[in-house]
Amino acid sequence: MYVGKFFSKNLEIANFFSIFVPINHIPSTMKITVIKTSGRKDIISRVTMDEAIRMIAGGEQISEVHRLRSLYHLMHVERKDDGRVETNFEGGVRLPRLCFAAELCHRQGERYVLTYNGLVVLEVNNLASYEEAIAIREAAKRVPQTLLTFLGASGRSVKVVCRGELYPDKRKDDGKALPTIHDDIVRFHRNLYHTARKAYSGQLDITIENVDPRLDRTVYMSADPDVLWHTHAIPFYVDIEERSTDTTIATAFPATASPLMSDDPQLSDVLLPGRTLGNTYRLNFLYIMENVLGHYFELPDEDRLSELLMKVATCCLHEGIPMGVAQSMTLQHPVFQKDELLVRKTFSTVYTVELQRQYRERHKFRPLKSIPEDAKLMMRTEMFLEANYDMRKNVMTGVAQYREKNGYSLEYHDLDQEARNDMTMRAKELGLKSWDRDIDRYIDSTRIEKYDPVNDWLEHLPRWDGHDRISELAGRIPTNQPHWEQYLRIWLLGVVAHWMGRSSLTGNALVPLLIGRQGCGKSSFCRILLPQELRDYYNDRISFKNETDLNLGLTSFALINIDEFDKTTQRQQVLLKYLLSTADVKLRPPYGRAVRQYRRYASFIGTTNQPHPLTDPTGSRRFVCVEVTGDIDFSTPLDYRQLYAQLRQQVLEGQRYWLDDGETRMLMQENDRFVRVNGLEEMIAETFRKPTDVASGRWWTVSEISQLLLHRFRSTDTRDITLTKLGHVLNHSRFGFESKRRAQGMVYLLQEKS
Repeated sequence: MYVGKFFSKNLEIANFFSIFVPINHIPSTMKITVIKTSGRKDIISRVTMDEAIRMIAGGEQISEVHRLRSLYHLMHVERKDDGRVETNFEGGVRLPRLCFAAELCHRQGERYVLTYNGLVVLEVNNLASYEEAIAIREAAKRVPQTLLTFLGASGRSVKVVCRGELYPDKRKDDGKALPTIHDDIVRFHRNLYHTARKAYSGQLDITIENVDPRLDRTVYMSADPDVLWHTHAIPFYVDIEERSTDTTIATAFPATASPLMSDDPQLSDVLLPGRTLGNTYRLNFLYIMENVLGHYFELPDEDRLSELLMKVATCCLHEGIPMGVAQSMTLQHPVFQKDELLVRKTFSTVYTVELQRQYRERHKFRPLKSIPEDAKLMMRTEMFLEANYDMRKNVMTGVAQYREKNGYSLEYHDLDQEARNDMTMRAKELGLKSWDRDIDRYIDSTRIEKYDPVNDWLEHLPRWDGHDRISELAGRIPTNQPHWEQYLRIWLLGVVAHWMGRSSLTGNALVPLLIGRQGCGKSSFCRILLPQELRDYYNDRISFKNETDLNLGLTSFALINIDEFDKTTQRQQVLLKYLLSTADVKLRPPYGRAVRQYRRYASFIGTTNQPHPLTDPTGSRRFVCVEVTGDIDFSTPLDYRQLYAQLRQQVLEGQRYWLDDGETRMLMQENDRFVRVNGLEEMIAETFRKPTDVASGRWWTVSEISQLLLHRFRSTDTRDITLTKLGHVLNHSRFGFESKRRAQGMVYLLQEKS
């Protein structure tokens, strides 16, 4: 589907490769591993980097790549820890795999590392389109640390290869740039991966998936004539110290160098060694202020403040400190805090040219004399907002959020009308002729980034330590439900899989229903299931009466507790049964003009004091009725990060998050005693029993059963007894009546009670 326009002329491919791909062996002996799967056996060979690049650029596997790209959008893909991909298509992916990190070999059925190359691969997977993959590959080409980058075999991913070296002062006496001991190699490779991942996430303005940086991790052979092979790429410098992934510093040179003092423009946005970005800005600002204020008394009194401000703003611009951060720190200084408007206007004036340059680069904009004034005003408004605020659109609530770019504001706040008015007033104070509608137009556009709070939290979890915390969570509830831990595990996996968008056809259709006396801790247990960071997306006040509010709740909340479940009517339970099976929500938002489709995030849990809360026997397979026999432990601290790290990893590994047929039948049998008995069931139970054999009973039609019930219960109101309702009740698993279909309809083997 995508490959045709790449490889239509073999001659052009060869010419392109020979002209634009420099073939300098660095080092000349470096080889990577090629793994081909034959049946159940992996065949390992080793090729030089030059040969591997020729395979990719020359389209050696073009036919299989073409097949994969034409079918990829239909595939259900599961990526393993070693980089292999399993799909629902027969034969799967039939491409060789490349291991850049090391030369591998097989010995007695085990895989060993012969030589470590010091190369790491960043994988930008699951992109929306081929065009997006092209854009990311081109952006990666501009990063000086990129050794190799090419489109993935699917056409919807990008692979970036970087190299690493030990810090010069961390090398052993032999001076080798790479470690040689296995444990040191493992730690070095992990630190290299996390350093490169953080650096490229910032450079490419995307979140690169955090995978396990194994030495034998592979990527599939691809076909890309525009592959970049940059032999003079700058290495990342890392050490072999054990550290958490949250503290790895993204630096592209030895710690002895000072990036902010470097003349290399590529390094202007790199952190000071060992410091966060905010601390780097503050420390550099203090040096600027110390230098500028040294000339304080050399200036005339009347011009002193404005000239000092101009010098401070100019130095901050040259040192790469963002305007919002520089403004905020300047306003905290006692010399300048007396005139806020003068400070903001000075910085706005000094940074104007730089902001315009950034705007043109971002929007590929070329100045034209014929641009209307309205368009120029919109450009200035956007530059003002992006220089002073970080903004994002919460995809769950649909609300825009903001924080000031002052180096101190970490929390985002909802962009309500007061905040919008404040932005408009500040813009007017700086001389922009912006109106409220100009600000609103930008805020409500696609130019602000999308923010998914649930998945953002999941993606920043640590690695699971291997300890099972689901069983401990299940043990907090004293119950006589024999399979509670099993059901809770499946439900929690379904919750996380649903958040991650894995259940694209159906929603998380399982609902734990806690049944117990008042005050035993049912509602409190439901509330602690979400970590504090996501507690805003918990709701226990959902209304089944307003369908619009209910649909909005499905996309706006991560967990919904149906408190006092017994208060829901039978009609509402039928509606809930329908909602549980939907993976998305279609509705017309308030003040919207058309119906839109939204992702459903919400999973359900319920509580009740009623011992028989279920009214629809056919829907009991969706509820896990858990009778609480004591007080629930909801006060012991819960390790949310490790609990959800376990759930996320197990979902990614493909663990099942739905009930199979056997578990469904078992659940329905266990739920029989929680079904609310109605009058018709009592009539049948008093009139018939299941015969022990065929000879002790006879086959009854539904009409015959109805006539007998109407005769026996003449004094009871039987107006609502219909043949359809009677058939439903006779099929209830509570009775277990044998049935079969005949010409006159369904017949049941029954024994009449005397």
